[in-house]
Amino acid sequence: MKGLVYLVRKGDLYAIGHAKNIEDINKRIKPDQIIETLYLEDPQNLEARLFRRYKKNRLPESAYFSLTNSQVVDCKKQLGTRSQIPKSLAAEFSISFTGSILIFILVFLISNYFKLGFLLELSISLAIGSLPFWLLLILGNFGGYETSDLPLFSSWANRTKALSLAALITALAYLLLSLSFRY
Repeated sequence: MKGLVYLVRKGDLYAIGHAKNIEDINKRIKPDQIIETLYLEDPQNLEARLFRRYKKNRLPESAYFSLTNSQVVDCKKQLGTRSQIPKSLAAEFSISFTGSILIFILVFLISNYFKLGFLLELSISLAIGSLPFWLLLILGNFGGYETSDLPLFSSWANRTKALSLAALITALAYLLLSLSFRY
């Protein structure tokens, strides 16, 4: 569902949320000022990340926050088009994929130093390299958001992909391990 992620001011408080368009924001909240908006394919993911980022300033069980001026500036920066935070759940999967490749290379180089044999080194590297996918499967994320702030079942696509790749890589590692002991 396409929509806007917004930061608005209402009195002394700030609200972070998502809506289909600016008119919805004005109708629902009637803000004093619309500070920043960002149009996204799936706005709930970025909203959940911002909720997590400012959770110490959040009023319990609401979308209202008691933010300082520096936090408002930071939030505006996060809602900008050049921000560095991932804006979708698909980014979680790409983070785990990148982490898996880096861990694989690092473990392979370390195990190669100990001269364990190519198949055994490859097997160990694959097994340890699959850990980011197992973590994504179990945790659902890498700390960027609270899954309770997302709609039900929204992280299942990532978890399913993580399970598939983790099982495939682990099975390949086991196959290479059994081959390394035969030869």
